[in-house]
Amino acid sequence: MSAETEFDWRTIAALNAVSTLAQIGQFGIAFVVLPVWLAEHGLDAAHLGMFAASLWLGQLPGLAIAPWLCKRLGPMWVIVLGLACTVCALPWMAFSVWPYWMAGGMLCGFGLGLRWIGVEPWLYRIAPAEARGRLVGFHETLIALAPIVAPMLASYLGLQGNAVFWIGSAFTLAAIVPLAFASAAPKELQHHPVEKTPAQATAALRDTVFRQGLVIALLGGMLEAAVSGLFAPFTQGRGLDVGQTADLLAVFGLGGLLMQYGVGWLADHRGVGFAAIASAAGIAVVSVALLLPLNYPMIVIAVFLLGGFITALLTLALIASTLASSGNIAKNVSAISMLYTVSAVAGPLMAGAAMKSTHSDALMWFAATAALIMAGLLVRTSSPAP
Repeated sequence: MSAETEFDWRTIAALNAVSTLAQIGQFGIAFVVLPVWLAEHGLDAAHLGMFAASLWLGQLPGLAIAPWLCKRLGPMWVIVLGLACTVCALPWMAFSVWPYWMAGGMLCGFGLGLRWIGVEPWLYRIAPAEARGRLVGFHETLIALAPIVAPMLASYLGLQGNAVFWIGSAFTLAAIVPLAFASAAPKELQHHPVEKTPAQATAALRDTVFRQGLVIALLGGMLEAAVSGLFAPFTQGRGLDVGQTADLLAVFGLGGLLMQYGVGWLADHRGVGFAAIASAAGIAVVSVALLLPLNYPMIVIAVFLLGGFITALLTLALIASTLASSGNIAKNVSAISMLYTVSAVAGPLMAGAAMKSTHSDALMWFAATAALIMAGLLVRTSSPAP
């Protein structure tokens, strides 16, 4: 089989473009910018935590039913359905008020969940297996543009009106265009059973990697959802205005953008567990540093690093899901993504309650604690089974 036949680079490029455009509308606007918009419209940390949780809660059923829908409708139509959900949700939110914003948040999350499982397993099945970690890192680098582009556009156009909702709708609709250039998705591929040979050592390693992926998803979802959803009240507590908050969110996204390929390379060469422990340690150190009386340039550097380390967690969880030695990629990606999402529902609720009852600094204490717990669990999971 020729390289051109085996690897459909046109479809790989098209699916990466779909994810990049859709992520700006479905994640960059909905998950990153809208909490800032809501904070500007008077929501406190507890209510912002509820809204952030609604986004992830809506994503959960989308992730759950997407593999079933992919088998019956095909990944392409599942992606279109997911995009349509978000295009309907954003205008709804533009003309509604609290608590109806939560309904729009759930529909945005549901659409993202459908699109996520429609694209990712399709992409990874047609990708070169020997470079899958780097491909996941490259793909996550592209979609990491979302939390950079969306805050920059919001900062430029202002957060007082409803422009952010039309920006999100436009980018989500635009994602349909590259989808037209993708070839038909291949049939679902089951992994071959592991033979009773020396290859058992490799299978055991992959099982360990998948367990590491579960740990990363469990704590990583809490971290990403809490920090992205509650960053605005944290910066307000530090005396920063809404413009500076939007700029810092763009810096947060830039850190994620520039570090993802390196994380994929590190996972390919040193293992998922090593890369995740390094990321967790970085999150703990930077979170504590942000509690110190830093000047603004130092805050920018710290937020850049925090964005890179936190964004790396989803990349590593997805790499682990593609290395599982049983099942199929769609189900494995769905399982890891669902666990990530369940924990993401809990993260903003717990951190938001802590911030409301104590101080906005509780967000960074929450992040540091969750990161240290993750590192400890990963060290234990990496230990050989008795």
